[in-house]
Amino acid sequence: MLKSIGLFLVVFFLTACGDPVEVPPAHVGKLSTPSGLQEGIIPPSKLRLDSFCITCDSLILVEASDYPIKEVMPIFIPKDTLNLTVEVRGTVSISAEEQNVEKVFDRVSAESTNNERVKVIQIETVYAVYGQPVVREVARSIVTQYDIAHILQNRDAISAEITNAVREKLKDSPLTLPQFGLADIQPPPVIVAAQEAAKEREIAINRAEAEKQIKLKEAEAAYEVAIKQQQVDLKEAETQVLVEKKLAESVSTAFVTQRSLKVLEQLANSENKVFFLPTEAMKNPAIMMGIVNDGFAPKKTVVETTAKTE
Repeated sequence: MLKSIGLFLVVFFLTACGDPVEVPPAHVGKLSTPSGLQEGIIPPSKLRLDSFCITCDSLILVEASDYPIKEVMPIFIPKDTLNLTVEVRGTVSISAEEQNVEKVFDRVSAESTNNERVKVIQIETVYAVYGQPVVREVARSIVTQYDIAHILQNRDAISAEITNAVREKLKDSPLTLPQFGLADIQPPPVIVAAQEAAKEREIAINRAEAEKQIKLKEAEAAYEVAIKQQQVDLKEAETQVLVEKKLAESVSTAFVTQRSLKVLEQLANSENKVFFLPTEAMKNPAIMMGIVNDGFAPKKTVVETTAKTE
């Protein structure tokens, strides 16, 4: 009899300790009782739930870890009447403000787990309820204020504008936004084609400009060479004029007569009896001397000219 009582007391004691449950790291919890949700948020910890109950308490967990998000949205741009694909990325987590976390337990349904007395609300579900509509609505409303060219040229500024607006909208929600921003912009194909064509024109213009500069340099070099050659030709012409002037000044009538007599003397002593002389030879002793020298040269035939004497 005493043994039976002792065994009953042991079983009663063990049962009274309740079912062990845990609020794991990166989670927060709240007890759900027959009278409703218990006040206060339970941080990561271990606890036991009462086992002697008709309607038993349960533990509701909410994920509090960082959750990566990515939203890809085709947005119609009224100013260009074209669609622009915008991608925003970031991370969300559960707010540290207890009054904001309370909203999750009040408005988001929990899912069952392997333990029938423990339910969990995934942060993905919290984001779908509180975060995704805000992110999409804010990004769309800001981007549609601008044209595509402005968006592409001011990506960082628009990213900051979207981030600040989303954080302001989520200020009183269960979510915080540690990281967020405009990750990518995909302009429509017509814009891409126009940009590529503009780049090709820019490259062609630069190439033509470079070729023009080369040709200008070559033309400048040729011009400088022509100027130098002209200077050389002018100098040679001036030199020739000076030579002719000097000769004209040095050859007098007496000199010409003297040279003519010398030529006639050589003709008189020559075995050749007939010479054909151009009229110019009688006026220019240099020509005459050349003809006489040719006539006196050994083993050569006298060249007859067709010049007529005056």
